[in-house]
Amino acid sequence: MAYAGGAGLNTTKRCLDGTRTEVLQQIIGWITNRDVDVPRILWLHGQAGRGKSAIAHTIASWVKDVGGIGACFCFVRDRQSEHREEKVFTTVARDLAGRDPAFRRALACALAEDHTLKTTPDVVQQWQRLILGPL
Repeated sequence: MAYAGGAGLNTTKRCLDGTRTEVLQQIIGWITNRDVDVPRILWLHGQAGRGKSAIAHTIASWVKDVGGIGACFCFVRDRQSEHREEKVFTTVARDLAGRDPAFRRALACALAEDHTLKTTPDVVQQWQRLILGPL
C-alpha cells in the first residue's frame, strides 16, 4: 500500500515545554473521554504558522508514550508534488495496523477482498474501506 514517508511523528517538532498547555490538555481530555457521543476523529487545522504541526507531534508523542493507538499525518507544502493527499489514509491505515493486531487483521481482510484498495487515489474509498471498515 502507498505510504507517505516522513508524514508521521517527528519528536523534534514537539511543542516546547510549558507552551500551548491549554490546547494540549483539551486534546488529551478529548482523547481520554469515553463518552460514546464524543467524536473519535480530530482534524487539526488553522492558519500557517499557528503551531498545528507542533501540537500534532506533541499529542502523537504522548499517545505513543502512554501506549495508545493512533496515527499522525502532517502535510508539508514543499512536498506537494508527491501527491501525499492520496496517501493519507493508506499511511494512517498502515500505521494503525502496526500498532493494533485486531485492526491489522481487519485491514488484511479488506485488502484481500479488494486488492485495488492498495493503490486507489480515491480518498473517500480509502477512508471508508481502509479506516472505518476495519475499525
